[in-house]
Amino acid sequence: MEKHVIFPNINGLRFIGSLSVLFFHCYMLNREIWGDFYHEYWFQKAYVLVSRGHLGVPLFFIISGFLITYLLLHEQSKGNFHLGRYLMRRFLRVWPLYFLVVLFGFFVFPHLPYGVATMHEFWRFALFLSNFDELINGMRDSINFLTATWTVSVEEQFYLAWGVLVGLTAFRKKVAYVYLFVLILIVSLIFRFQHLDSHRILHYHTLSVMANFAIGGLAGLWAFTGGAQRFFEKLPRYAIVLVYVIGCGIILFEDRLFKGWIFAFEQLVFGAFFAFVILEQVFSQRSFFKADRIPGFFQSGKVTYGFYLFHCLYIYYWAMIFRDNGLTDHIGWYLLFVLLVFVSTYTTAWLSYLAMERPALKLKKYFR
Repeated sequence: MEKHVIFPNINGLRFIGSLSVLFFHCYMLNREIWGDFYHEYWFQKAYVLVSRGHLGVPLFFIISGFLITYLLLHEQSKGNFHLGRYLMRRFLRVWPLYFLVVLFGFFVFPHLPYGVATMHEFWRFALFLSNFDELINGMRDSINFLTATWTVSVEEQFYLAWGVLVGLTAFRKKVAYVYLFVLILIVSLIFRFQHLDSHRILHYHTLSVMANFAIGGLAGLWAFTGGAQRFFEKLPRYAIVLVYVIGCGIILFEDRLFKGWIFAFEQLVFGAFFAFVILEQVFSQRSFFKADRIPGFFQSGKVTYGFYLFHCLYIYYWAMIFRDNGLTDHIGWYLLFVLLVFVSTYTTAWLSYLAMERPALKLKKYFR
């Protein structure tokens, strides 16, 4: 196997996830500026679909858990895992764009038109603890594009913890990793049961969302041992379609299915479905679709990091421009707003990728 492992259709899945989050935030953020059409029957029906876009975030987490686990085990099996090199590769991927957005939000944005000072505290963002800062200050702060960094912080916490753990333990028996991931799932589930009365804790806290990484880790371990490939290569198309139908049905009716104490299991259910989708997209030979084959999705998957970090900034600015020009009373203006947000975000994401991310990624070859 090549040293640099690339899985098919992961790029396409990333772009699907980033698009779903963008449409979700276009609907949810600054909604108070829009006219009466926002409350009409068909617009609210559309919300039933768009509101499920928040599930793009756990999809990102599971993809991360899958990839990092597989790649770490691959390096470990070759005897060339080095914690310092691993961390440098993660830093080169995450830090440049993350700190560009954070520094802009804290020190530039307040001085620009429509800019406001943030209630967030910079030191937590600098230490990749912005998800905890969101729990402390989020309700008092209106800068939603800084809030978006919470997922990056959680992922960086996972990268560090998982890298150190693999570097220190190097379990010879892969079943030990299964026990570890199951333990993480149990701890996360207990934590969610204890905080069912706080949606924000369930949404932002590391202990609440770490189950997604554990599920991704189990998928990565199964893939590494070869079991996933053997299973999905034999899985018939009707079974694949059936799982997709059931999974999409659960997503569509999530607000009816996950009530009360059952909500604690939401991440486990969606996580299992997303792990199935990832492995099916990577290994199945009988898929009814492949994410990378959707026109433009493979290339667009390269820029999803910037796409995610920039989209809330453009939602804010375009919303203020439409509001101040009285362009908020017709659904046509709203559709134009969504289009402009997408084009602006997509263009900036590509510029960021070409000017900042790709040059930094090229440096990773020195730390392999």
